[in-house]
Amino acid sequence: MNTILAKAFAILVVLFFLRAETGATEKPNIVFILADDVGIGDIKVFHRPSKVTTPNIDRLASQGMRFAQAYAPGAVCSPSRYALLTGAYPCRGPLRDKPARYHTPLTISPDQVSWPKFIKQQGYRTAHIGKWHLGFGHETIANWAGEIKPGANDIGFDYHLGLPTNHNDGWKTYVENHRLLWLKDSVDELPGKPTHEQLTQIRYDDEVDSTLTGKAIEFMRENRDNPFMIYLALVATHTHITPAVQFRGTSEIGQLGDYINELDHHVGEISDALDELGLADNTILVFSSDNGGQRNDVRNAGKVLNLRDPSQDVQEKAKRAKTDAREKYGHRTNGDLRGYKGSNYEGGFRVPFIVRWPGKIPAGTESDQMITLADMYATTAGFLGQEVPDASAGDSFDLSPVMLGKDVPNPIRTTAILQTGHGLLSFREGDWKLCFSERPEWTGEKVQFKEAPYELYNLANDPFEQKDLAEKMPDRVAEMESDLMVLLVRGRTH
Repeated sequence: MNTILAKAFAILVVLFFLRAETGATEKPNIVFILADDVGIGDIKVFHRPSKVTTPNIDRLASQGMRFAQAYAPGAVCSPSRYALLTGAYPCRGPLRDKPARYHTPLTISPDQVSWPKFIKQQGYRTAHIGKWHLGFGHETIANWAGEIKPGANDIGFDYHLGLPTNHNDGWKTYVENHRLLWLKDSVDELPGKPTHEQLTQIRYDDEVDSTLTGKAIEFMRENRDNPFMIYLALVATHTHITPAVQFRGTSEIGQLGDYINELDHHVGEISDALDELGLADNTILVFSSDNGGQRNDVRNAGKVLNLRDPSQDVQEKAKRAKTDAREKYGHRTNGDLRGYKGSNYEGGFRVPFIVRWPGKIPAGTESDQMITLADMYATTAGFLGQEVPDASAGDSFDLSPVMLGKDVPNPIRTTAILQTGHGLLSFREGDWKLCFSERPEWTGEKVQFKEAPYELYNLANDPFEQKDLAEKMPDRVAEMESDLMVLLVRGRTH
């Protein structure tokens, strides 16, 4: 027995030194959780005092690093998701002046090296699970009963379980890889959304996030022995506000708070699963949101819902959940920031951002470094010791030195181009922010601005954008417009 143990020990020693000599390191898993319409006021650790309770997300922050100046490049859903997966601002592509719809062609070219494709090239198994909202097909999908492609699988994801847009999109099913899930075999022509009668079962609005989280954990279990990347795009807290039955009545701010509690629970489930599988120490776990919180509920809120459990008046409350949280309970979804989802002010773009990698990223730290969702591409490459491929991720900055707690004497990112869903731009340069009130005119890759009023703010002195300095500082306005024009015409930041 001692001889066997001695031989085993000797083999381990040899393997250790061989690994050290070759410079091999275990590749970290990557799990990116993207919430929907969650502002900094919706997460307790980012805004106090607050009536929200987010113990799992707060604990994630205590175990990693949170960013105080994190931006979604778009103030609405699809532009930010485009930036995350390409490392490029949405104004670089087809979403420069409008968000995607279910019938929109795929907005990311299968020919480019996207973030998931780059990670896949490093030997990872990759998955997108959740809200997609980036289109399908070369032009559009003529027959949804057939193959739905190109789509997520064609830009680098090995597995895709997606909602075409959101849980209020009227589809009542998911796209799994290249097919609609639960479509009856008898249906061979489907020019648009399927009816209930054409499906073997339907998607319930109050079960979407629990379904997506369960599928993400299943993917982790199946791939636990090899590096994996999961982009988990949850639908909370986008309209409809439909928390699962066990979370109803658990919040001090009404049904929106109940939905925030459910979101927090699912983040905790992902973290717990990583612990259970023994993967937590070798997993980069990120939590963020696609844009700031929304002021009011949309017009179709609470309508045409499919609910597994309609108890506690959930459908009626869904019609005013966000409005009630603000008006009845004093909840500020974006904290003290000005503006909401869709606006050109900080409340439309600023989002919570937390990253954890035990033993690598200093626990319980906060950074003032400006960061955007587009930076995940280059930052991942930095963690893996790889170079970003040529002609890819032109607006993505490697912030891994900041996250790893290294001494970084100067900010790595100093500018950001931000965009509303309808193409209005804001330009952040250092502490200054220039807001445009009219869309730029694009002619191919050329761009020009009409003579239009601007707004100029110094966010260091005026973080809530109350003092417009544009008239007092025309030289600053002109300089920033010129700098922005250079970045737009160049087609990339670096």
